[in-house]
Amino acid sequence: MNARTQAALTLSAIVVAWPCLAQEKVYSRQRDVLVEAIRNGHSAGVMHGEVAEHFTRELRSTSALRVEARVLQAMERETCKRLEIVYTKDGVPTPQGPTQARLTTQLNYCLDGGPPAGVPGME
Repeated sequence: MNARTQAALTLSAIVVAWPCLAQEKVYSRQRDVLVEAIRNGHSAGVMHGEVAEHFTRELRSTSALRVEARVLQAMERETCKRLEIVYTKDGVPTPQGPTQARLTTQLNYCLDGGPPAGVPGME
């Protein structure tokens, strides 16, 4: 394949992918991800700021940190939910070569930042 054909294919791939990248939500605080998930049932995008910097340092990968949160369960208070949060980072170096790292966690969270009512040990 000549250089001109390769450049055209690369440009085509960028043009096709660009709308998807442009529409991706960017979060700078974990709280924003959690609040959006509580309000809409789901949130997803790219994390920037302290959380992303921590993942970059720990995993030694400069790729984007993707985050997704979803409601697992409603709590007694309407503004409190049980959430699942998934962080994903590509290009993490391992002895076998680069791989994808994924951290999945769950937590109870309320829009006001207070503890949810009706959870054993939280009253």
